[in-house]
Amino acid sequence: MTIFSLQELMAQSKGGYGLKAGLNYNSNGNFFREAGMVYGDPLNNLGFHVGAFGKLNLGPIYLRPELVYGQMKTLVDGDKYLTQRMDAPLLVGLNLFGSLISVFAGPSFHYTLRDDLTGFNYSPDVKRFNAGYHAGVGLNLGRIGLDLRYEREFRGQSVNFEKVVNGGELKYQQLLLGLSIRIN
Repeated sequence: MTIFSLQELMAQSKGGYGLKAGLNYNSNGNFFREAGMVYGDPLNNLGFHVGAFGKLNLGPIYLRPELVYGQMKTLVDGDKYLTQRMDAPLLVGLNLFGSLISVFAGPSFHYTLRDDLTGFNYSPDVKRFNAGYHAGVGLNLGRIGLDLRYEREFRGQSVNFEKVVNGGELKYQQLLLGLSIRIN
């Protein structure tokens, strides 16, 4: 007896739309170079995201636009700062192993709703709009999907704060763990 039939496993690979939510881990430094990071306990940098997605299959390749509200926390010298944004990733993916696994990447466009870090005197050229990229891998089980992705902004924000890494340039980057459900 199997838990999922082959038809159910293929359902997530079908086109349609759905909802997604998950946790994100924010870093304004470099995940891979600064293990301890300037910002203290990594658990203080956990946030969340919720949103919706559409999916258009083109054979083994698919397009997946998303609209996601995200909340990120940054801990600096024991103080927490909140950033809220709307993100619009435009992902291109490839279904593997009969669509059980997928890999994807693409640009992501960001609109900042709130950023407590602006108290650090952002330079005048900072805009509410920014862009970056997503890359990740997904596991598809019927209408349910689970993905892990990395996101980074292209353009950093200059801040007047000594402990921000990269000489005062702050580029949001996140590891995102998401759960999605296809509605149709």
